[in-house]
Amino acid sequence: MVYYHIGRVIEVLRPGKDVVSADTSTQAVVETWDENVITFEVARKLASKIKPGDIVLIDYTPISSKVVMPKMVITKIIKGKKAETIWEEYKEYFRRRPRVKPSTPKVVQRPKPTYVG
Repeated sequence: MVYYHIGRVIEVLRPGKDVVSADTSTQAVVETWDENVITFEVARKLASKIKPGDIVLIDYTPISSKVVMPKMVITKIIKGKKAETIWEEYKEYFRRRPRVKPSTPKVVQRPKPTYVG
């Protein structure tokens, strides 16, 4: 199964003056189209190019056929009109989707314990 997610970069975390790092990898804090905020790994080829405000494609393909956990790596930066069109389409879908009202929890009356001695 191949699956991707769309997001907008809030902040980029790369080793430097403001980020002390144990390695040379780059991460990005991203708001996804469904209003989650998640930090993702950035593919090495994109690490020097990614910036706040970019619309990105995140690879959610499973790590392997045996490990279903998604890769969660930013693999593309989408620019210009194409980026805004895709972002707006996803956001509009999110706004239109049916909302499920949270149900009120039912209070279950448990029988009073009786002493058996």
